[in-house]
Amino acid sequence: MSLISKRLVGVTVSALLLSCISTAANAQSDVLTGGFVSYGGYLQTVTATYTFNTSMILNSVGFVSNGKGFRSFGYSIDGVSQLFNAGDVAAEVDGIRWLTLTNPTTVNANQVITVTTAGDQPFFSNFTTFTKGFSGADGSTNVTFGGVNIVDSNPYWSNSNLRVSASNPSSNVAPEPGSFALALTGGATLIGICIRRRRNAG
Repeated sequence: MSLISKRLVGVTVSALLLSCISTAANAQSDVLTGGFVSYGGYLQTVTATYTFNTSMILNSVGFVSNGKGFRSFGYSIDGVSQLFNAGDVAAEVDGIRWLTLTNPTTVNANQVITVTTAGDQPFFSNFTTFTKGFSGADGSTNVTFGGVNIVDSNPYWSNSNLRVSASNPSSNVAPEPGSFALALTGGATLIGICIRRRRNAG
């Protein structure tokens, strides 16, 4: 195999490895995992807190709905609030309606996110808000769940969830699927050329 062929193969392999590493680094994770049961609360509003132990990117906020509507919902970062209409949030999946942020937000270490929800029947129903039980928190997200404002609640009852990813610069931009496929095709072509040249040289 000629020196040029070896270099071409090396460049192709390096590009593929970098693409795989970048994709893995940009993977999103849910802070709370393993939802298993729902609970109807007596409070008209429920708030949950999440403290970031290191800088992370907030990609989505999930509001627990369990088939019910919202009177209001939103989240705040260090007291700066964002409120949303029902039409801004995707359809419910497994009891949660996810709000995917148009511009994912970098949240710094020690910053706190508070998520607030209120049910659709604020005056005449005991079950005006709904929380969901989760099996635990994903430690790899580096986010600490501070619980909800329901006295004597299970440590992992929550009205919400967060979807985050690492904030290091190399993980901010994931490769497009088309780019990855192009790299694979190019790599296969280069390897084929190298094999043919080696056969011809022999």
